[in-house]
Amino acid sequence: MRSSHICTITIIAAFMALAEMPARAQQFDNGLAQPVFSTSNLITHSVWVEVPNLDTDRDGINDRIRVQVRRPAVTESGVRLAVVLVASPYSGGTLPFPRYDIDIPLYVPGKPGHDNYTAPDDPPPPFDPPPPYDGTDPPINTLSSSSYQSYFLPRGFIFAYAQSLGTGHSTGCPTIGGIEESLAMKAVIDWFNGIGSAHDANGAAVTAYWTTGATTMIGVSYDGTLPLAAASTGVEGLKSIVPIAGVSSYYDHRRSYGGIMMSNPTLGTDADTLFDNILTRRYPEVCAYMRDQIVQGMDRLTGDYNAWWHERNYVQYVDQFRAAVLISHGLNDLNTKPRMFARLWDALTTHDVPRKIWLNTGGHGDGANSGSRQVAWRDMLNRFWSHTLYGVDNAALDGPKAAVQRSGSVWADYEDWPVPGATPTTINLVPSADNTIGGLQLASTRMGKPIFEVIVDNSALDATVLAAAAQSPHRLIYKTEPLAAPVHISGIPAVSLRMSFNEPAAIVSAMLVEYRANGTRAIITRGWADPQNRKSLSETFAIQPGTPYEIAFELQPHDYVFPAGSRIGLMLLSTDRLFTLRPPPGAELTLDTTKSTLLLPVVGGAAAFGVAVP
Repeated sequence: MRSSHICTITIIAAFMALAEMPARAQQFDNGLAQPVFSTSNLITHSVWVEVPNLDTDRDGINDRIRVQVRRPAVTESGVRLAVVLVASPYSGGTLPFPRYDIDIPLYVPGKPGHDNYTAPDDPPPPFDPPPPYDGTDPPINTLSSSSYQSYFLPRGFIFAYAQSLGTGHSTGCPTIGGIEESLAMKAVIDWFNGIGSAHDANGAAVTAYWTTGATTMIGVSYDGTLPLAAASTGVEGLKSIVPIAGVSSYYDHRRSYGGIMMSNPTLGTDADTLFDNILTRRYPEVCAYMRDQIVQGMDRLTGDYNAWWHERNYVQYVDQFRAAVLISHGLNDLNTKPRMFARLWDALTTHDVPRKIWLNTGGHGDGANSGSRQVAWRDMLNRFWSHTLYGVDNAALDGPKAAVQRSGSVWADYEDWPVPGATPTTINLVPSADNTIGGLQLASTRMGKPIFEVIVDNSALDATVLAAAAQSPHRLIYKTEPLAAPVHISGIPAVSLRMSFNEPAAIVSAMLVEYRANGTRAIITRGWADPQNRKSLSETFAIQPGTPYEIAFELQPHDYVFPAGSRIGLMLLSTDRLFTLRPPPGAELTLDTTKSTLLLPVVGGAAAFGVAVP
C-alpha cells in the first residue's frame, strides 16, 4: 500500500507539473496579458543598486538604492519577464512634518529687517564630519501586496520596489526632485538591463537575469513623480510610465506666480519640511548640509522661480522621454494640483510622446483605480503595459487620448485634451453696486470712464463663506445670468486684472464658482498670484501703492460642465486661507472693472457661450 501511495503521489506531481507548463510563457488574449503565472511560490529578495558617480551623503562610497523584488518562481527556470518598478520615499516610513507659521506679514523688498522666513522647530542639527555608513544591510522586509501587484504579477509582470535616496535602507540624501533622484532611478533601470552593479544583503554581486529589462514605473504622489524623474534622463529600457497625481514641476507644486502656496492638507510645509518627513535612512545627520542647500535653493522669502526650481521642472525634459506616458490625475486635487498634468500634457503633445490621460473628479490619490471604472482602468493599464513592455500589437495607444469622469459612474472619452473645440473666450466684467454681485457677459464693458471696485483683505474668512455672502467688502463677485444651455469648459481659465494696492505687498486670488439653481454653490477652480512677480516669475518688483498694474495669471486647469439653470461666477479676493499665506487684514485691492477680463476655455467658444448667455 505504501509503494502504491508513493506512485499515486508521483503521478499527481507529474500532472501538476504539466498543468504548470502553460504558465512558463507569457499569454495574451485580445491584447491583454492573462493570469497564467502561479503566485503561490513567489521569489522575494532584496538588492542594493549602486548609483555611478553619485555620493550625496559624502561617505566616499557610491550611493546605493535598495530594491525589493517579487517574481514568479518560473523566472528561476529561464523565463524572463518585464518589471513594474514602484519607487518611493515613503516605504521606509515617515517622520512628522515640521510646519511654518503661515499667519505672517508678506515680504516687502528692500524693507529693513522684514523677513517672512522663520524656520520650523527642530531642523536636523549639523554634523561635521559625518560618520561613515557602516555597510551593514537589514533583513529582507515582507513586501506589502498592493492591488496592482495582486492583479498584474500573475499576468507576467515582476514587481520591484525601490526606496529613493536617503530613505529606508537606501543610502544617500533626498534632494526633493533634484537630478540626483533622477539618476538614482536611472541606475536601477540600467541594472535591470545589465548595466552597472548591485549586491545582495551579504555583499555578493548579483545580476537581474530574471528580467527582459523592459521596465515601466507607476506610483501615486511622490511615487508618481519619480517616474517622471526617471523618464527625464532618457534612460533606455524605461518603456512606459504611469504618473498618478505626480508632480511635473516642483515650483508649481509649492509656488504660484511668485506666491507661497500650501499643499492641502499639510499647511505650512515646503520642500525642506518634506525633506525632514522622508529622511528615514541610517545616520540622517550626514544629510544636514543637503537640507541647508534646499532651504537656500527654494527661497521661501521672495517666491521667485530660480535655477533650483528649474532643475526640478520635469516639463522641460519631455523631449528626452523614451517612455510612453499614461497620466491619471484628480481634477480636484488640492495637493499636487491640476497644473501638474496640464503643463506636462501640453509638453507631451508638443513633442509627440505616445500618451493617454485619465482625469477623475476626485482629489489627491489613485481615483481611476476604484469604483465602477476600476475594471476599465486595469484593462487599459494591462493593454498599455502589454504593448509597451511586450510589444503586443493591441492598439493600446490608438483611439481617444483622454477619458474624463463626469460623475460617479459616467466617463466621457475625447480625442484629446483639452477637449477639441475648446476655445479661449473673453468674458467681460459688469461692475456691481456696493460690493453685491456684478455680471459676466461677452459684450465689452470698456466704454466710458473706468469703474473701480475695492476688496479689503481679511485672511480670517474662508473663500466658501465669501462666495455665499450676498454682500461683503472682502471679495468681488461677478455672475452670468442663469444659463440657457450647459457650458462646458476644458482647459485653463485665466484672468487679466488691472489693479492697484494701498500697501507694498498683497495677494491676488481668483476663483471660478458654480452658483446652482437650488441656491447652493461650489468653488470649481482657483488661482493665485503675487503682484510683485507681475513682470516675471524669476524676479520680484516692488509695488508702488496707488499705481495701477496689469496682473495676469492662470487658474488651475479643469474640465467641467456648468448645467443649464446654474450661473458661472468669478470671485476675486486677496488671501485664500486654504492655499496662501495669511497676512494681517486690511490691505485694499482696487480693481478697474473696465480693463479686467476672465478668459474661459469654452467648448464651442464664444458662439456656445452666447447661446447659454444670450
